[in-house]
Amino acid sequence: MLRMVLIGIWACVVTLASTYGASYWKSHRGAPAEEAPHAEKLEVKKVKPITVPIISEGTLKGYVSAEFAYVVEASNKSHGRGGDGAVDADSYVMDEAFRRLYADNSLDFRHIEKYDLNSLTKELTKSINQRLGAELVRETLVKSFAFVPKDDIPH
Repeated sequence: MLRMVLIGIWACVVTLASTYGASYWKSHRGAPAEEAPHAEKLEVKKVKPITVPIISEGTLKGYVSAEFAYVVEASNKSHGRGGDGAVDADSYVMDEAFRRLYADNSLDFRHIEKYDLNSLTKELTKSINQRLGAELVRETLVKSFAFVPKDDIPH
């Protein structure tokens, strides 16, 4: 009988000690490390290639063939292929690129390698976001950019 009482007391002491130890440990451990800010998940969307006629001195000199892509936040549902009220950013990218290239007087088709693509992409991004009314497009990328002279096109 005495043995049962001692075992009961021992069980109570162990339970109390473990509860006290757990609560002491929980309250005195270091503050939880701040969660690192989650990196934005970005998504690259490809746009159909565009062909822009280059007219100089009243005659067709050739075409600029360009392919662009744009970077958006992956969680942002206001871009895409249309439907569900989503904005079709692809159309805006293609339209802005065509307008910029067609109206750009600094585009020297004889020395296309000297064309300032950094300036073009920054201007495109700014213009697209202004037209969309929000900062949806993070960056505009150039996938390909080439001039094809009129004489090189088979008739």
